[in-house]
Amino acid sequence: MRETKKLDFLDGLKVFSCLLVFEFHFFTFFYPGIYCLMPEYYHVPAVEHLLGTTPLNLIFNGKYTVRIFMALSGFFVGYRYFITGNKDSLKSGIVKKYFRLILPIVFTNIMIYILMKLSLYQNCEASVLANSEIFYGGYNSFAPNLGDALKEALFGCFINGANQYNGPLWFIFYEFFGTIMISVIVLLVGDKKWRYVVYAVAALIFVRSDFLSMILGMVVCDLTYREPKWLSKYSSKRWLVSLLLVGCLFLCSFPAVGERYEGTIYQYFPIKVMFYYNVAAPLIIYAILHLKTIPKVLAVKPLTRLSKYTYCFYLIHFPIICTVSCGLFIACYDKMNYHLLVLLDAVLTLIITVLLSMTMHKFIELPGIKMANKVVELLENTKNKNE
Repeated sequence: MRETKKLDFLDGLKVFSCLLVFEFHFFTFFYPGIYCLMPEYYHVPAVEHLLGTTPLNLIFNGKYTVRIFMALSGFFVGYRYFITGNKDSLKSGIVKKYFRLILPIVFTNIMIYILMKLSLYQNCEASVLANSEIFYGGYNSFAPNLGDALKEALFGCFINGANQYNGPLWFIFYEFFGTIMISVIVLLVGDKKWRYVVYAVAALIFVRSDFLSMILGMVVCDLTYREPKWLSKYSSKRWLVSLLLVGCLFLCSFPAVGERYEGTIYQYFPIKVMFYYNVAAPLIIYAILHLKTIPKVLAVKPLTRLSKYTYCFYLIHFPIICTVSCGLFIACYDKMNYHLLVLLDAVLTLIITVLLSMTMHKFIELPGIKMANKVVELLENTKNKNE
């Protein structure tokens, strides 16, 4: 029986993806034209148009990297099972998921409530100055209520993707139910020869949903660690896998706005942006798993050491942008060059977000992980006693 090993390069991919999500939210706030591709929203028309309408938008498009997150989640749900055949991790993972996620979400929503109560959300005023009011001006512009913030954190974001207080919480709905769905699929058919039929049916059912990337992430794990003979002769050819990677990166480079493609290389393709992201993201992981150079780059210590902070970073980066980033931007708007201000603001915001993520991981997330482990242990002890 094979043993699992730590896949450092996938941790590096997770950190890289998380940073791109931050970059997407930050720079589309201050340069909305990169996202919407409308001339009236450009600050530097030639540069922003080039970045937004060519594959260069890979460095600003956080929407495809969120699908990489989802594909990684699906991959790791089945990882231990496809290597060892042990189903215990699948069963415990279903129970752990809620308790593993909940404490950082509750903490973040309480923090957001306090910030709103203190009138520290500055995104409305800052978005007017940055010409991004239509995209970011409406966030957290309502009267805060602690009960509503807690409801959203405790069950709203899990049940229906509620994200009124913290916009990025929509992801939790997919993370939670996607983990349960994939665990059940693998538990039921993971050892069957006809499991690929079930995978295909599940993918077709959720073809218009972000669950697709999670399902395909699980399929990538299966095909990698229980690789069929017919596939091995292709996956061993680096030139072919490299071509797959380039093609998938091109699909991920489609401008996320999903329109105004006239005059670009994307006008010749069907506009199925989210479908492209959901299919390409898992295949990018597959390609990386079968190449040698890219895993070495992604496995560098500065990236992998930060991987344990990505969940907290994801949860708090948007509130920090709406408060710290916007507050600094408003305070210095008339005092220095716009582009220099945005750059300095980005660096400062990133540093603050990383430091707060580290603190939150130590004092909030780690206790949540311990709580999840204790819940599983308690349930297992109860089950053993009953037996």
